[in-house]
Amino acid sequence: MCGIAGFLNLDGAPAAIGTATQMADLQRHRGPDDHGLRLFSLAHATSIEPQPGETAVEGSYEGAVAFNRLQILDLTRCGHQPMTSSDGQIVIGFNGEIYNAFDFRPELEQAGYRFRSRTDTEVILYLYEHYGLEGMLERLNGMFAIVIVDLRKRELLMIRDHLGVKPLYWTVAGTSLLFGSEAKSFLAHPAFQPEVDAAHLDEYLGFRYVAGEESMLKGVVQLRPGHYARVKDGRVTTQRYWAIPDPAEKTALSDAAAVDHLDQRLRDSVRSQLQSDVKVGCQLSGGIDSSLVAVLARSHFDADMETFSVVFDDPDYSEQRWMSQAVDMARAKSHSTTFTPSVFFDNVRQASWHMDQPMSHPNSLGIWLLAREARKHVTVLLSGEGADEVLGGYSRFYYANLRAKLGPLLPALRHLPGAGGRLQLDMGGDAVGAFINASRFQAPGEVLKLRPDANLAAAVARRRAIFEEGTGSHLDRCLKYEMQTYLVDLLVRQDKMTMAHSVENRVPFLDKDLVGFARSLPSRCLVSDSIALVARPSRSTKVVLKSLARRFFDDDFVYRRKSGFALPLAQYFESPAFEVLMEEQLLPGIAQRGWMNADALRRRWKGLAGASQGASESLWIAVALEIWAQQVLDGRVSPAAVPQRSAQSKK
Repeated sequence: MCGIAGFLNLDGAPAAIGTATQMADLQRHRGPDDHGLRLFSLAHATSIEPQPGETAVEGSYEGAVAFNRLQILDLTRCGHQPMTSSDGQIVIGFNGEIYNAFDFRPELEQAGYRFRSRTDTEVILYLYEHYGLEGMLERLNGMFAIVIVDLRKRELLMIRDHLGVKPLYWTVAGTSLLFGSEAKSFLAHPAFQPEVDAAHLDEYLGFRYVAGEESMLKGVVQLRPGHYARVKDGRVTTQRYWAIPDPAEKTALSDAAAVDHLDQRLRDSVRSQLQSDVKVGCQLSGGIDSSLVAVLARSHFDADMETFSVVFDDPDYSEQRWMSQAVDMARAKSHSTTFTPSVFFDNVRQASWHMDQPMSHPNSLGIWLLAREARKHVTVLLSGEGADEVLGGYSRFYYANLRAKLGPLLPALRHLPGAGGRLQLDMGGDAVGAFINASRFQAPGEVLKLRPDANLAAAVARRRAIFEEGTGSHLDRCLKYEMQTYLVDLLVRQDKMTMAHSVENRVPFLDKDLVGFARSLPSRCLVSDSIALVARPSRSTKVVLKSLARRFFDDDFVYRRKSGFALPLAQYFESPAFEVLMEEQLLPGIAQRGWMNADALRRRWKGLAGASQGASESLWIAVALEIWAQQVLDGRVSPAAVPQRSAQSKK
């Protein structure tokens, strides 16, 4: 797990070493173990690595790739990046892990390649050299963001993994193309001027994030999962190389056999993702997804396996009971950290800076805290992220499936206890629009209170286009849409909050082969068709995974009501510390910026007493937007949030 940053001057101007170094410094937390820089020229088909302390080199080089390395495999200097081919004609910067990389090493050695390291980076490099881009990509199973400079073809490639576990951003600033693992690295380039993309403010307030390749920063592109971008002759083109499968036929497995197959595939994924030369632990929330990962990982640990959790003193928010059961079943050494109001107020700005976008999920601070404490013991964490999106874990999947199958019967079910209201959602629209709106965080009326001229139509239209990329049943398309939108946002959060503390997060549920298997399952294995279960949505979702979980945990554990990692936001918002922050910094900034109605936001804040958790989170997304704007647009960043530049970069 590492960080890539760099640029290519499209007008041929010489690359500034200091600029590349400063770009990498802004994401030094991603790789504190080693730092590399390579200048390159597509025009002259050459590259060079400057010596430490050099501020200029002989020759003409219009591009630079800088790298921050977090050592996971091969802890020696042999894993130094950017790495080059033996003839120096291919330069690679690689962030991530390829879990099947070493399966290809024997055939590459037989083909004449001589390895200098025990890294997956070198395997990828030779796969590219031997099989080409498409041949390399079809062989990889893992998480990755890759930048390749191919001097033979005089082109630069930027590649993101199949499901978007690792982020990769690019933009054109002036006459320079910038790229990086974190968009904040662009702030160090003199041609980049951060500006909010006003077209996405309504989408952010309505959905909490921007779907697709665009971002909150104008002109900054987040390369979509399963895509690569090619830069050649001054032009950038993007291409999809992999799509979430849409099987024409579903598997004929029985329910019991489906559970057995999922069991084996998840075990295989967990085993492959334990590959590491540094210590690995498990992120444990107490939910069935992370609990299953911990239990299945246990058999591969000769010594103590360690789990890491965040808990609350308030029993209304604590999952301690379920965490304890999972720890006992996994026979793990447990580390838990208590989340307190002081944790929230002391770290919210620093965590926001690391998030690289508005921290719309306030519980991101919980992941940030967990990673900080975990780094004292391990460098890699396995998590349960992705199970809900891949295997149908949200109640909206159940209702979407039921609605699609009931069709004409819906009006007659209007008064069915527990189901009527949900099934009638957006009865005037179609099923696609209904599902997209079901994933909306705030109703249009609430957004209008903050932005009287708000219009969510453009956001819904863009999301509909993503939805239409899927084929198959309505449920199949809903799941694919969720994997291409909400899941990507969650993965960005997971990456940024863990890498803030130099911790690599791995996600066994997003193994490419496991996802392919899940896509082949009939709908009954994912969500129940039974209306009789409508009062118990917890029994109607993620059916096959919960059947697997029952092999380890009792029904109370498996079928309890789904609970996200909620923070007691209302308590925080009522505190004197928040009042000072709101009145002295946030509301004045909001009023001056003019994006939202500051008076309406104050009324929302003052009216929180007795309101739902959703009302608090609705306020939070507006607060998070202003905190981010002050940091990124105004440059008001706490010194503690920015790594100090190294002695080398100061020279």
